[in-house]
Amino acid sequence: MRAAVLNGPRDITVREVPDPEVPEGWALVKVAYNSICGSDVSLYNNAWHGTAFPAVPGHEWSGTVVESRGGGFAAGDEVVADLALGCGRCRWCRRSQLVMCPELREFGFTDPGACAEYIAVPAANLVRLAPGTDLLTATQAEPLAVALHALHRVQLEPGESVAVLGCGGIGLNVLQAVRAVGARVVLAVDPIARRARAAAALGAETVLGDPEDVAAWIAGAGPAGLPDVVLEASGEPPAVRLATDLVVPGGRVGLIGYRMGRSVELESARWPLKLMEMIGTMGPGRYMPAAAGLVSRGAIRTDEVITHVVDLSDAGKAFHLADEPGDEVIRVAIRADA
Repeated sequence: MRAAVLNGPRDITVREVPDPEVPEGWALVKVAYNSICGSDVSLYNNAWHGTAFPAVPGHEWSGTVVESRGGGFAAGDEVVADLALGCGRCRWCRRSQLVMCPELREFGFTDPGACAEYIAVPAANLVRLAPGTDLLTATQAEPLAVALHALHRVQLEPGESVAVLGCGGIGLNVLQAVRAVGARVVLAVDPIARRARAAAALGAETVLGDPEDVAAWIAGAGPAGLPDVVLEASGEPPAVRLATDLVVPGGRVGLIGYRMGRSVELESARWPLKLMEMIGTMGPGRYMPAAAGLVSRGAIRTDEVITHVVDLSDAGKAFHLADEPGDEVIRVAIRADA
């Protein structure tokens, strides 16, 4: 089969590789699409953890089962999948926090991912899509599950007010997840005009990009008018600092995005004086089925999220676009059969 192989930093070739083996309890899936997220870009730039080159990237994917060796799936089932493989025994696996497992493996990082014509995964990782679900749209089930996991971590309640910082692929999925559970996105912040327009189109009540405008919004809101929850999806140090300014006293900050090797300097008094909580979150948790359900029901729009589709044969171009997106690129997807 053909696969995009990351040989080293920023070095991708599309070539023939052996077909995946399908152990008992696993399934072989013909990949339809795979979208590229920030962690893939970090891997591309050798700024990721737990990976050795060469690697076949890709974990936000959709496809069709062609062979199943147990687990209740059959050829023809359209599916998405969780990327994580844990030991199943440790305290974190028992709590559905597989990304903390000391023996963690992840498709697209430690194990071959979906920038390929086929992928083999355990049936336990698969989630069946409703018939007729658009498979390009379905690539966003995984980042949407990350968003739903984050909402669980911050214990978001219907009717609460939320600010979303960073309106890339994850941030726009977070924004939609917030609205899907009945909370309000009162503010979205992103300096890139294309992303700001997408946030507005997807339901953010106010969208700002200029730091001075954000400072004026905070001053105008006053302490009691600030958001109950701030969800930071960029991982950029200035955005993390902004999140602590934006949240209402006694509120919660959810940290979803992160950048390896970058530091944030914050006054230690900020936590007790504002009585705020900062909560880290990572991975889809146990929310892939819920995310797939939302996608299958058409409750999530991806036309504002996936801006470019590139053939597998041009995977190098796809990663270059994702790495240096310019003003018009949000999420790049790879079409596996072309």
